[in-house]
Amino acid sequence: MAEAIARAALDRARASGTANGVRVASSGVFAGAGSPATPEAVNAVAKLGADLSGHRSQPISQALIDSASSIWCMTQGHAERVIAMDPTVRDRVELLDPTGADIDDPIGGPQALYDQVARRLDDIIGVRLSEITA
Repeated sequence: MAEAIARAALDRARASGTANGVRVASSGVFAGAGSPATPEAVNAVAKLGADLSGHRSQPISQALIDSASSIWCMTQGHAERVIAMDPTVRDRVELLDPTGADIDDPIGGPQALYDQVARRLDDIIGVRLSEITA
């Protein structure tokens, strides 16, 4: 959901002349390859003007790590896993939530939980994008 929301926010920022050159990609530290987003996730981001319908999961890889100037993780456990894979990226790894709070995965929850997480992601991503485009 975060990737789709970030892409939509970047599209809006580019239309206003900011955020050129910014790219986003998502991966999971425990994800398999090629799984689609849940219908609840697709619905939640669509309500925010984002499209997740074509998304397919991908596991984190060294190539993705190497290509990233910032690595924002949903939970502290995810951040620790990335750093364990490559300790040299410690200074580029942060939690997505600037307050340092984990963002729990709504998997298996009701649509209302997905909607709540999507709205939270939208707010947080807005903050993070303003940090990198300022």
